[in-house]
Amino acid sequence: MCFKRATVLFLMLAIVTGFAQTRREEEPICDLHGLKRVEVADEDATILGFTIGRASLEDVQAKLGKTETYRVSRDEESDVAICYVSPADGTVFAIYSGAMGGWKDITWFALWSREAAFPNVSRCAKSTEISRHVGTLSGLRLGLTTSELKGIVGTPNKVTDASMEYDYICRQKMTDNDIKRFKTANDWDVTSDPYFDRISWINVHFNKGIASRIEIGRIESY
Repeated sequence: MCFKRATVLFLMLAIVTGFAQTRREEEPICDLHGLKRVEVADEDATILGFTIGRASLEDVQAKLGKTETYRVSRDEESDVAICYVSPADGTVFAIYSGAMGGWKDITWFALWSREAAFPNVSRCAKSTEISRHVGTLSGLRLGLTTSELKGIVGTPNKVTDASMEYDYICRQKMTDNDIKRFKTANDWDVTSDPYFDRISWINVHFNKGIASRIEIGRIESY
C-alpha cells in the first residue's frame, strides 16, 4: 500500500468526481454482504494467481518472464505497465501500477483479444501462459456474452451498444497497522476516521456480442 498523501488526494479527487456524489459517511462499508455489490470482489481481482493490491509487477515477471516496463502516457504521474502476448491466439494480458500502488503493486489489469488490437503489443513479451481462455477466479474472461457477464457480476452501472461498466466506491476499515503506517508516512493521525476509500471497477467492451476487452481495477486511499 502506498501512502503518498499529496499525490493520492489529488488523484482521488479526480477519480471520485466520476462517481455519484455522496458524502463519505454515506458510502457503504466494503465488507458489507448482501444482494447488491459494493466493490470488486477478490475473485474478480485475481488472475493467474495475482491479486490486485497484493501482488507486484515484479511478482508477475517472476512467473511470466522479464519484459519492458513502460509509462502509459508522458505524464510523470502516469501509470506504468507491463504486458504479455499469446503466441498462439494474440491475446494480451496487460498489468498496471499507478501512484496508489507505488508504481510497483498491481492496481489494475486488462485482457485484450487480437480483434481489440492492444495499442502497445510491440512492447509485450510472448508467453504461452496467456490465451483467450485465461480468466479471473470468478470466471471473467474474453468471449463471454452480455448475459454470461451479468450472471457473474450482476447488473452494470452503465450499458452502451458495445460496452458494460461496473463502478463501485465504498469505505474499508483500516487495521491498527494501517493506521500506524499512515501516521508514520504522513504525520497524520486518522484514528478518528480510520477508513480508506476503495474505488473499484470492471469495464468490458464487446465485439459482435462477445467480450473482446476486459479491464478490472481496485485502488484505496485515505
